[in-house]
Amino acid sequence: MASSTAIALAGTVGALVLAMAGTTAAPAHPPEAESGGQRAPQAPAGPAVGPAVAPPVAPPVAPDDELVATPPTYQANGVTVDEKLGGRVPLDAVFRTQDGVLTTLGAALHGGLPAILTFNYSDCPMLCSVQLNGLTAALPKVGAPGPAPARAGAAGSSPGEARMSGAASTGDSVVFRVGAQFRIITIDLEPNETLDKVRAMRERYLARFPEDQREVARSGWTFLIAAVPGDAAAIHRVADAVGFRYTYIKDRAEWAHPAALILLSAAGVVTRYIYGIEYDPAVVRSSIYMAGIAEAATAVGFMLRCYHYDPGANSHARAGVTALQIGAASFALVLFAALGVAHLARRSRRLPPAATNGVT
Repeated sequence: MASSTAIALAGTVGALVLAMAGTTAAPAHPPEAESGGQRAPQAPAGPAVGPAVAPPVAPPVAPDDELVATPPTYQANGVTVDEKLGGRVPLDAVFRTQDGVLTTLGAALHGGLPAILTFNYSDCPMLCSVQLNGLTAALPKVGAPGPAPARAGAAGSSPGEARMSGAASTGDSVVFRVGAQFRIITIDLEPNETLDKVRAMRERYLARFPEDQREVARSGWTFLIAAVPGDAAAIHRVADAVGFRYTYIKDRAEWAHPAALILLSAAGVVTRYIYGIEYDPAVVRSSIYMAGIAEAATAVGFMLRCYHYDPGANSHARAGVTALQIGAASFALVLFAALGVAHLARRSRRLPPAATNGVT
């Protein structure tokens, strides 16, 4: 009886421990990492008007559609873009080009042309290559003859507008080509990036241009890396100036960052943000045109962020796994203790009672 009672008690305690551990559930992949931090609007439940009137009840949300908030320890919570239209990039920020030549951001923006600014790095596991593939897929269409974009402002021509239209005119249409009508500046997020890696990355994307546009694009697409290996000060200065927020994930040795094209006027003023990984050539054309006349435009697209979410490396999931481990260990400990007590009880029943005179 004592054995059965002890084992039953051990089983009950173990079940309770496992049940308590099971309440700490590991969250699914945070949707904010894929949706740019946008949460689905929730309809507030209003108070009841009277005892006979029930408050409106929202339909139940399917488990697959539920948006789980990221835990406070999620390392990419701050990865976003704080738009700074009209902000000016630090033209005196010093970098090295892909050829190893010291330069400033202002010198890279020479020629009085607008520019597309991007932030990438060669070892990016996913988003950088997808973003730049999307950009280079759109640019040949941007460089093909097409109608002049409509100006989203008051009628009339400014000197900048005339220069943009005149330089790009081809009969009744205009073209916007890298190196001729605008530039691309790619700043490498990795301060320890090597020249070999950044050159290889540049050549990989230049090879995607049509052959008749490749050499002009080569002269107009500049990759910039830290002036001194390991010194990220200039990278941070430019990123802060345009509101581009990124962070280093030490556990994965990678940079978490958003995907954004940032349009700059010839003077280095932010005129537009284009988010996403696929770019409408018409939107890119009009954005370049607006940057050429230094006129701001509202952002377009949906922001994506590059960050591999690892549930095992985050506190909520780790807490769930730890709780289960502790529960299992506690159950095993109690079970073995109960079995030991039962064994001692059985053994004590087998021993004959001692004689009153001490002789057995």
